[in-house]
Amino acid sequence: MITQKNGRYEWNGTVDVSYEHKTFKIVFGVCGGLCIVFIIMALALGGDMLGVILLSDLGVMAVCGLVCFLFNLNAGNRKQAYTMTEDCIIIGVGRAQNPFFYKSIRKAIVYTGRNMIELHTLIGHGPVFADHNDFGFVRDYILRRLPETAEVVYE
Repeated sequence: MITQKNGRYEWNGTVDVSYEHKTFKIVFGVCGGLCIVFIIMALALGGDMLGVILLSDLGVMAVCGLVCFLFNLNAGNRKQAYTMTEDCIIIGVGRAQNPFFYKSIRKAIVYTGRNMIELHTLIGHGPVFADHNDFGFVRDYILRRLPETAEVVYE
């Protein structure tokens, strides 16, 4: 439910499960890639430490898997806070705030079936989730404020 305070719209959107799974794949990819680099380095340096490196890599992947498993237990119930103003949309609260100024958005991908808009800037991107009843308002509010050069894609 969107509430309005002092010209700002605030709500908590439910994070899409498939978006969370995408994050898990990135985490496993980064950890697995680093493990492979360490194995290659151990082989290149003579292989004396290969056993220790393999055990360490196994431990790293086990911890990574456990953390992802624990986060996956709450999949589909995770909420993300949003604040929309005339100038930007702020994802998160407190120290975790990430503002996306409309004038700096280069691409917006609208996933109507998932009630999600993915905003892309020059240096990053972020998802905006809204409840089904509020999604049309949020989508229109954001898209009206994008620069003319921004690409809008509907999926």
